[in-house]
Amino acid sequence: MEKIYVYGDSLLKATTPDADFHYHFHWQELLTDRKLPAVVNRAKMGATVQKGTALVQHDLKRGIDAPVALVGYGGNDSDFDWAAIATDPEGMHLPRTPLPQFLQTLAEVTQLLLRDQVQPLLMTLPPIDAQRYLDFICRNGHNRENIMRWLGDVQRIYRHQEMYSAAIARCAWQQHLPLIDVRSAFLSERNLPDMIAADGIHLTMKGYERLFELLCSGVQSV
Repeated sequence: MEKIYVYGDSLLKATTPDADFHYHFHWQELLTDRKLPAVVNRAKMGATVQKGTALVQHDLKRGIDAPVALVGYGGNDSDFDWAAIATDPEGMHLPRTPLPQFLQTLAEVTQLLLRDQVQPLLMTLPPIDAQRYLDFICRNGHNRENIMRWLGDVQRIYRHQEMYSAAIARCAWQQHLPLIDVRSAFLSERNLPDMIAADGIHLTMKGYERLFELLCSGVQSV
């Protein structure tokens, strides 16, 4: 294999926040000295599976000259409009991509790639830290009490994101696709809190070292 395409969100750009929550990308340095083919990184910060579908369709029209594409969406899909929740905690609020739509669209993306003789490689999501993410959400004045009233308990943030990770695994099983089980590997780590960044959703450099180790191993096994 000489080349691999990568589709996903900021995790696949190895994005870390600094002390002021400005974000920096580290994926190129993390790939240095790893035994990988050339990487065409099409990951975008904030991307959902719908945006990923449009990007895959665009690339397929131009021609994806690689046998494998790593597909890693779900984190942004599972997220909510927290400003709206803080304003109206009694209202009905849907995630950016409702779970049934996420699963359906992810399956459609894999089929698009397969029809063009590109092997999709899926990955489950690393866990998030619900309390850190709530603190991050509320740092600029969103009403914490209202958000908590809507949530019920802070760990609902974690559980909700976990459902999307489980849906990715289900998609891989249903479509008979290779899967890198990132979540299980992270959950077994003794020092998991040290791998999750201050915003609760990205990783520290230690976390990205582990993530890219898993991804590289998964790519080499396809």
